[in-house]
Amino acid sequence: MSDKPVSSRKQQALETKTRIYQTALSLMEKKNYQSITIEEISKSAGVSVGAFYHYFKSKNDIFFEIYQEADRYFEEYVAMQLKAPPGQPRIIEYFSHYAEYCQRAGFDTVKSLYNPDNKLFIRYDRFMLQLLKQVINEAQTEQLLTVELSAQQITEYLLIAARGVVCDWCLHDGRYNINDKMQQYITRLLPIFMPLAVPK
Repeated sequence: MSDKPVSSRKQQALETKTRIYQTALSLMEKKNYQSITIEEISKSAGVSVGAFYHYFKSKNDIFFEIYQEADRYFEEYVAMQLKAPPGQPRIIEYFSHYAEYCQRAGFDTVKSLYNPDNKLFIRYDRFMLQLLKQVINEAQTEQLLTVELSAQQITEYLLIAARGVVCDWCLHDGRYNINDKMQQYITRLLPIFMPLAVPK
């Protein structure tokens, strides 16, 4: 049996799933995600509701796709781009990429993600969060950050601050440069994680 029809079906399935996903993102730019229905997404994508459920178990699976895309971006691009010296410079560089990704994703998409029902923010097993933890671990190993707190604790502190910046950016309808604001806040916050005494 030829593989060609199978490949064609797989390609068609991928195109359908992508169309549903892109349609959901497009609708999120026009209205609040919570008010969008699966029927609305399906109709706009030109597929049946049954087809939607074939590719996504629920509307929240669209969120999973968004976060998987973010993790892929951090794994395939950001992890290779962190060139600043270890410690504060590299952490600031990481959060510059974090802010740039929010800008890239688009204000309306980010605004839809920032709601208290979205528990994916506290999934610390995700790559983009593990990458930050790795950066902090390296800084602690080189005695550039305090070891009084674990790398996980510092990661959580910094991410809470970063999310606060993104939330404020959303509240201001994306009217200011999020990267500038992110760097300002992270730069001011980092000194509290410096070692009490710098080794000679």
